[in-house]
Amino acid sequence: MTENSIIFIGGGKISRWVADQIDLNVLGFYDTNKTRSTFGSLNEAIDANADIYAISTPSSDHYSTLSNLCSRLEKKIITIEKPTFLRMKDFDNAEGIIQRSSNKVYPIFQHRYTLPKLNVGKIYHAQARVNWCRPQRYYDQANWRGTWQHDGGVLTNQGVHTIDIIRYLLGDVKDVNFECHTAGVDIETEDVACGTMRTVDDIIVSVSMTTTCRPHNHVTDLTVFGEDGFQVIPIPDDYGTGHKFFYENISNDNIIQSMSDAKKTMQVIHDAYESAYGKSMLGEYSA
Repeated sequence: MTENSIIFIGGGKISRWVADQIDLNVLGFYDTNKTRSTFGSLNEAIDANADIYAISTPSSDHYSTLSNLCSRLEKKIITIEKPTFLRMKDFDNAEGIIQRSSNKVYPIFQHRYTLPKLNVGKIYHAQARVNWCRPQRYYDQANWRGTWQHDGGVLTNQGVHTIDIIRYLLGDVKDVNFECHTAGVDIETEDVACGTMRTVDDIIVSVSMTTTCRPHNHVTDLTVFGEDGFQVIPIPDDYGTGHKFFYENISNDNIIQSMSDAKKTMQVIHDAYESAYGKSMLGEYSA
């Protein structure tokens, strides 16, 4: 085993970004697209015997990749990029797989590690904005983008970090009410999502998310209003710098998110879709 080493399962943009950010020995990338793969096969990647295996495949492949790795690795660390799984049942199935293995598995919500401390006293209300630019050419680059089965829309893809930050800072969500629409591109999923979330402490959070912003990203933030004033929390509109802190905290065994956290965050998204469409189609095939 190579100490402090990592192998990325998936050789796309996110893997390359993270590899440049972290202070680990990057042994390589495995991808089914051979032009992006260091290893000739997954077996070669496993035989390289890294400390950490980072799942960075398309979202719909996360569960099958985790299942495969857990059955073949022992006493390793496995990380999973967002969204952890698209389907809620995959969280339940993964729990059993992880318990039967000797590996440690962590979902990645890297923005948690770069958040400021809230200083507004008792919280009254919050507003979240995600205004990104994702034109048709973005979705045309990969046929899985913008599909229910493999990707999800602005809530799942661009907005999942904001949903997670709301839960992390303001508490779990007990009720949602959303409207969704596909306005600016030809895809299955939504590029506009507006709604409200009510936390267990009865804080109402208004949420506005879109990828119709042109010609570039505008703003991603969370504004929290309290008895001592208001505070605007910027949220990165790219991968941010939190991966470095995430992987440093792995070595210190000081991770501040769990699989149950990831499950709760994804449940909010499923509930939002159910509110908007009458059912959640996320992770399911759409004819």
